[in-house]
Amino acid sequence: MKYRILLLLPLIFFLAACWKKDVDPLAATVARVNDEIITISELVALLPEHEEEAGQKNKKISPQETETLRQGLLDQLIERKMLLQEAKRLDITLNKAEITHQMTLLMHGMDEPRFFQYLSEQKIERATWEKSTHENLLIEKLLKQLVYQNDEKAFSLSDETLRSYYENNRDQWHVGERLKLQQIIVDNEKKAQGLRKDLMKGADFDETARLHSIQTQSKNGKLPPYLTREELPEAFDALFQNNIGSISEVIKTPFGYHLVMIEDKQAEQILPFQEIEEKLNQTLVNRKRERVYSEWIKKLRRRTEVRINKELLKTFS
Repeated sequence: MKYRILLLLPLIFFLAACWKKDVDPLAATVARVNDEIITISELVALLPEHEEEAGQKNKKISPQETETLRQGLLDQLIERKMLLQEAKRLDITLNKAEITHQMTLLMHGMDEPRFFQYLSEQKIERATWEKSTHENLLIEKLLKQLVYQNDEKAFSLSDETLRSYYENNRDQWHVGERLKLQQIIVDNEKKAQGLRKDLMKGADFDETARLHSIQTQSKNGKLPPYLTREELPEAFDALFQNNIGSISEVIKTPFGYHLVMIEDKQAEQILPFQEIEEKLNQTLVNRKRERVYSEWIKKLRRRTEVRINKELLKTFS
């Protein structure tokens, strides 16, 4: 669901720094939402990720930008508290099937031990991840039931509306070179190198993927058709120099060791309407959802007691 609630999803990973038995030296209250507090440590825990992203873009953050950033992050924390409180007030709960389904999706096809090993490598505790994911599911369920009233028809768009938007915004559909790929993922480099030797001698890629790929969603090695450089991991950049039918060297990512075959290439182009129709529809629907959500959250904020310690916030700006 790519509407405003997704702005809250980075919070999945922030709690690791906040739930400690020791007394936190940054435990001072920076905001209160009804009877729940937000500590300065919760706010500070969000900052490294955002500052690192800015650093990767070689952009220095001015004091004014830092202040704006931290105020924005505090607004997200406040909004999250409001939503969770509203879900609790309305007694919205999750059943086991809902939790299991979402956990499976978030694991991206990895088995449970490997996924939580990956989280551990990222210094994310399992209990923290599960708690935050559970909260996000509660928020999504709250919005679906209360804000959007489970009414998908209310957000449907006509074919005429979609085509008109497409024609009036053709520059948006320009894409660079794209690749159609198949992949095999295994859990150790030695096995990957052995499989590559077999493939180079003529072994069938589909059959090898079916027998050896560790990700259930990629058992046949298939990926979404035609991906741009921006949609692929940076480790895959070299593939754009390879020819159709070629087998990559072994590529290591957090998910394992990849062998990738290039099925096809497409030059940069304006994407045809038929190819982007579904994505365009979802984008415009999400915009409608955003407007509905924005009005609803304003009403919720008006009946929520929110107090901010502005002086404390300034000291960390």
